[in-house]
Amino acid sequence: MQLENSHIIEESLEKHGIFASRTRGTSMWPVFRTHRDTVYIVKPEGRLRPRDIALYTSPDGRYIMHRVIRVKKDEYIIRGDNTYITEHVPHDRVIGILMEFDRKGKHHTTKDFSFRLYSAIWVFLYPLRFILYHTARFLWHLIKPIVKRKK
Repeated sequence: MQLENSHIIEESLEKHGIFASRTRGTSMWPVFRTHRDTVYIVKPEGRLRPRDIALYTSPDGRYIMHRVIRVKKDEYIIRGDNTYITEHVPHDRVIGILMEFDRKGKHHTTKDFSFRLYSAIWVFLYPLRFILYHTARFLWHLIKPIVKRKK
């Protein structure tokens, strides 16, 4: 998931200690909806923990916000909630961490019990979601030619 107004992220974090932005993209669905929800990012204090949502820069300079799955010595293993690609992000590319967000007109923090429970369940269910996703893709490739022939 990318953020709007990304050109001022690092400047805002440095100057004010916080950056607020609307979200853009679908990689963190269902927790965030594109162009609807607002996230509040702060500079990280120390190392991130599993299930934190990190803001980091990609090798091509984009700002991306995904969930930390695992913490290793020199990198974070990171993945979007709605993606099946695991990324290896060096610690020095992480520039922020999600602390609060507005969703459907309500303000939440990452310390809320409901958000922590959602995060734990969503990460725990990843293997099942992965299998279901790839099974559905495989089945679609089998029936797609049949569906196209009938039209």
